[in-house]
Amino acid sequence: MVEKVRKIRVPVRKKDAHTIEAFVEKICDDFGIFNSYYGNILFTVNEAVNFAAGNEAGEVDFVDIQFVSKAEGLVFQVFLRDRFLEIAVLFSKSVGDTLEKEELTEEEKNMVMIRMLSDEVNLDPDREMMELVFYISSINQHLTLERIKVLDEYFTKLHQPKTA
Repeated sequence: MVEKVRKIRVPVRKKDAHTIEAFVEKICDDFGIFNSYYGNILFTVNEAVNFAAGNEAGEVDFVDIQFVSKAEGLVFQVFLRDRFLEIAVLFSKSVGDTLEKEELTEEEKNMVMIRMLSDEVNLDPDREMMELVFYISSINQHLTLERIKVLDEYFTKLHQPKTA
């Protein structure tokens, strides 16, 4: 049975970056999430953790991540703690307005990428948390369309007359 909720506390050190990857990979394996969608999830969770960790080394020792399986999709909650307000201001700007700037900061670039790669991003001020939502229904639809295409190609080849 697939777990509906999982939690992890990630140390904020370069050498411990693999813990996020292992956490996301296990969840994606359990839910049959493959390839580029796994990449989208891993990138956005990593960037959200980087936001929570802060710019300067040593600001935060760890970041808490919680995964929740909901009807609408896979939800990763990254707890931002004292950086919540700073990040909320950054996310209050629309992607379009941010992209109109001539030069973007690294955090602005990452905010845009998180928004573009996630299906939904929510900020919860009460829990000082960023929620990244990935709809899994679209994954299944995409997979179904790919399978139909492959099957159509197979049956087309199967019914073609053989030439000598």
